[in-house]
Amino acid sequence: MTAFASAGRDQTPVLPDTTLPIRYKQVMSTVEEIEQAIAKLAPRDLDRLRAWFEEFQAARFDETIERDAEAGKLDRAADEALAAHRRGRSREL
Repeated sequence: MTAFASAGRDQTPVLPDTTLPIRYKQVMSTVEEIEQAIAKLAPRDLDRLRAWFEEFQAARFDETIERDAEAGKLDRAADEALAAHRRGRSREL
């Protein structure tokens, strides 16, 4: 099962140490080493990694959107969308 780091606002998913069998636990410092290790995963472990990575990626995306919104980076797009809506260029979903 996936867990989240609890430090401050960080919501980055992390795998508990007990998630993968000992044969997979090793320090990997390059993308190539990680790719090689992934290629060796059993199908069940690959499925678990895929699910974890999807959650990890979604959390990172959400953090980016939140930071951008707080920094005002989305204000212009929001204003343009509201103006288009007022001109009748949108429809209800």
